[in-house]
Amino acid sequence: MSFFFEETVAGGNVGTIFRVSKIDFSKQSAIQKIDIFSTPDLGKVLAMDGMVQLNERWEFTYHEMIVHVPLFSHPNPENVLVIGGGDGGAVREILKHKSVKRVDLVEIDPEIIKICKENFPTVASKITNSAVSIYNEDGKNFVARKHDQYDVIIVDSTDPYKGAGNSLFTGEFYASCRDALKEDGIISVQAENPVYDSKEMERCFGEIKKAFSIVKPYVAFVPMYPSGFWVFAYASKNTDPSFKGDESRIKMLDGTLIYYNRKIHDAAFVIPTFLEKLIG
Repeated sequence: MSFFFEETVAGGNVGTIFRVSKIDFSKQSAIQKIDIFSTPDLGKVLAMDGMVQLNERWEFTYHEMIVHVPLFSHPNPENVLVIGGGDGGAVREILKHKSVKRVDLVEIDPEIIKICKENFPTVASKITNSAVSIYNEDGKNFVARKHDQYDVIIVDSTDPYKGAGNSLFTGEFYASCRDALKEDGIISVQAENPVYDSKEMERCFGEIKKAFSIVKPYVAFVPMYPSGFWVFAYASKNTDPSFKGDESRIKMLDGTLIYYNRKIHDAAFVIPTFLEKLIG
């Protein structure tokens, strides 16, 4: 017998529902409540503290855009840091780039990595790659110890409302990321949606602007999240977000990309007027 899973936003005034055909996993870890359930149309869904993180059908939209925009904006990304992202989707996309030699994955909750390897094998397919080093600690503390080490940092965090993701939306954290990046380094951050989380988005960009001289929002259609209109923050000390290199770089990924392409890279930075005014 099926039932519905409901996720609410905007103070509980708006929500999305999923018909659940099977509960695959449910556990309270030391960090958060983790649920995995099967649905008729979206495949398996991962929720943490009642908030959907990914579903099998649409996860590529989010993971491709949080990764390939910054990596294709860098002329030669070799060393990449992922903060959060224990499902492995960002790691999978990063390792499509042949220039990448090292990926540090910092996931505070080891349970996430374990259960995603078991329940989302296509998402977590590269998480055990020899180029990947896994650290189970708070990303804020990890990055504070690093200096001039990374070409790209991907902040694939949970939402800032509660739990483990809150420390990753502060000025102190973004300043540490700036210092951990090389001079031409780039950071991308999942920055919420302007429909239901405009105040959090405004705060996020305000804090990032304190640390970086170049800060640009870019957008993607991510239907697995409320509103489907998702915003990412691109930031750097001196590297603009234009596509770097010749077309051979993206041709190497032919057949592996479902959402991202050369035109999407440029178009993602074209944002509506209300969003420009919100971010300032």
